[in-house]
Amino acid sequence: MIEHTFVMLPSVGAKKEKDIWRSGILSWDDFLSADSIGCVRPAMKEKYDPLIMQADELLKDGDAFSLGDIVPKSDHWRMYDHFKDDAAYLDIETDGLSRDSLVTVVTVHRKDRTYTLTEGIDLDSESLSKALEGSKMLVTFNGSCFDIPVLRNSFPAVDFDIPQFDLRFASRKVGFKGGLKPLEIELGITRDDDIEGVDGAMAVHLWHQWERHGDEDALRILTEYNRADTINLEYIAGVIYGKLVKEHAGFEW
Repeated sequence: MIEHTFVMLPSVGAKKEKDIWRSGILSWDDFLSADSIGCVRPAMKEKYDPLIMQADELLKDGDAFSLGDIVPKSDHWRMYDHFKDDAAYLDIETDGLSRDSLVTVVTVHRKDRTYTLTEGIDLDSESLSKALEGSKMLVTFNGSCFDIPVLRNSFPAVDFDIPQFDLRFASRKVGFKGGLKPLEIELGITRDDDIEGVDGAMAVHLWHQWERHGDEDALRILTEYNRADTINLEYIAGVIYGKLVKEHAGFEW
């Protein structure tokens, strides 16, 4: 989708982008090779061409960070298909709902490995940075509003300036409502019996059971719950991305 995107151009929004597509210009290559485009004034095309060439060069170089600076944050989802092999799916648990809450468990799911890090055991700036190393896209559910701000507060030395595909907002664009668990149910995702009924409030209780009473079973359930939350994001991201493409383009590329 990213190579068919024009919203990074000045004065080009979703409506103008669709006008460009309808004129037969479906990709950056189409745009650059066209002598003229009916819905784009010649002076603007002359201004847009170098911007598209810059974006194309960044994409070919695999520079997701610089490309993310050009593409509006609300449209970072368009980068997902190109960078999904280097994506980091992330979810956290905390002992409260404020930004200064204690981060108790963090899972980072990558293509080749899943890291689950626990406060007081192996969660620190070094281990979190290692888990995120090489990632070119973050995939979260409400991470832009909660997970990443909380992590920035707790681990200021870790670099979280990575383009983000936040499934909370993306799923709403294609008609899904509610939180992560209702979304999983609607998509037919099931969980193991041990964690089937666990939610955010229970996750806080499980942490307190471990912290105050050394309840290893509570910690096991908490970490399994967090891992499931995170690993399931990969499947959900694929579904939501596909629906977003159809929603915005009106057809499959």
